[in-house]
Amino acid sequence: MFSLRALPVVAFLAAGGAPSAEARTCFSPEQTRIQVSAHKLVEPFKLMKKAASTEKADPISGKLCQWNEKLVYEISLLRKDGQVLRVFLDAATGQQMGPHSER
Repeated sequence: MFSLRALPVVAFLAAGGAPSAEARTCFSPEQTRIQVSAHKLVEPFKLMKKAASTEKADPISGKLCQWNEKLVYEISLLRKDGQVLRVFLDAATGQQMGPHSER
């Protein structure tokens, strides 16, 4: 089981967090279905639901992206206090790569 608690942004980036937007390519829903099937990835809805439950937040969106050679789910959640959390999960394993909060 992994924890999805938000980390300070500086610690997240210093620990090798999410790459810059320039290094990221995200897939359309149809392309995502193809990638999930071809690479036997964890189903995105399952991970989105688990992340929302763990954070006690409402899911906003989820997308599959490729960062360099790694396939990553980027899941956005909305907390009751209005804070948006962005959680990054390895699409092959479901393991947390690091969260990023936005205001």
